[in-house]
Amino acid sequence: MPPVAIEGGGERSTGEAPPAIPPEAAAVHAAAPVLLAHVHMEREYRPEAIDYVAPAEDRPVRQVDIPKLRRGGVKYIWLSEGAPGEFSVDAGLWQQARTDPNVRPATRIAFRGGAEAQRLIRGWDAVHRLCADHPGDLAFARSVKEARAAVAAGRVAVFWHTESLQLANDLAVLRAYHGLGLRATGLVHAAPLDWIDSDKEQRTPGGLTAFGRDVVRELNALGVVIDVSHASEAAIRDVLRLSRHPIAASHSNVRRLAALRRNLTDEAIRAIAGEGGVIGVHCSSALIDAGCLEGRRGLERPALERLGLTMAERMAAGAGADDPFRFEGDYRRSEGWGPDAHFPTTGLDRLVDHVDALVELAGVDHVGVGTDFHFLEDVVRGFEGVHQTPNLTAALLARGYPAPAVDKILGGNFLRLMETVIGE
Repeated sequence: MPPVAIEGGGERSTGEAPPAIPPEAAAVHAAAPVLLAHVHMEREYRPEAIDYVAPAEDRPVRQVDIPKLRRGGVKYIWLSEGAPGEFSVDAGLWQQARTDPNVRPATRIAFRGGAEAQRLIRGWDAVHRLCADHPGDLAFARSVKEARAAVAAGRVAVFWHTESLQLANDLAVLRAYHGLGLRATGLVHAAPLDWIDSDKEQRTPGGLTAFGRDVVRELNALGVVIDVSHASEAAIRDVLRLSRHPIAASHSNVRRLAALRRNLTDEAIRAIAGEGGVIGVHCSSALIDAGCLEGRRGLERPALERLGLTMAERMAAGAGADDPFRFEGDYRRSEGWGPDAHFPTTGLDRLVDHVDALVELAGVDHVGVGTDFHFLEDVVRGFEGVHQTPNLTAALLARGYPAPAVDKILGGNFLRLMETVIGE
């Protein structure tokens, strides 16, 4: 069935099974260690907790749920529960920062101090409860050995990942996260932290502060995979200089094919690969083809902007959030786009162009799949959710990649990286 048009002209998957792929592709896919290094699932943010929404139901238009993981032959995921409480301070700057760096506030985080740790622990709690509630389908994994055993038993192995490593500037908090099972982590999301710049806001010279350098050393000591997607160019260079282990960019594309700051320069791609790291492709059409970003319209969100500006004023006055968890819930419920919202999309072949460019720059041993599914308004036609992952396998084979190379791209490379950093 073709994609269903969403209001304004973008496209969303129906969630139904993808068309049959060639038998060779089906066999390669079934045997591959399919690992998606960056996915989310639909969840509700309440003042008391984070709750995943009916994860066992195969709901149309959703990009990720348990039945879709099963149909897509996905065996391992980095389930990202992070990037919390971020709000836009200036929507115009937020848009500008997609292509040009700025040092003025575009995005900030409501959680500060102890609330940072509480929010991340709630993320762990949500992921842990998800796996506990669906033991026949999901298994929380703290090691590659545990993950492989879960897959051998017919379950999807789930690694807890976060995008914004909020620590309340305390390494003891980082060690606590590791104790809870954090084995792969982004450092920063849209909003910069005290110790690291994001791709949107970059100080001069920027990068990592002294505490940020301590964070990298501690992640190395603990055996946690460092993920530099969303980090500034200077921060990526700093991490590469400091890290004793290879690193990841879990969901980033090639900037020379789509000139957004979220994508990686050729220099960064070669440097990550040169240290043994892995780059996972991102499945937003805008990060694949910048024309899809330029063609967007109807993105005004006045209610959301009012909430953000009110919070920014309170933080500037030193008042902070009376209840940042309630604020986050209210903010996320106000995220609706304008009535004429339009998100142009591109096709799967264009995504494979980014795979080709990464292989050319980094080598086939350093390329993987990230996706960022669940939050994409502009999914790639033909790869519109985890259930259509076999289509990517078929596209790679059709592009001329041999089965062993496809096996590496679909997950073998990320598993090797994890074994190197966290051990078996």
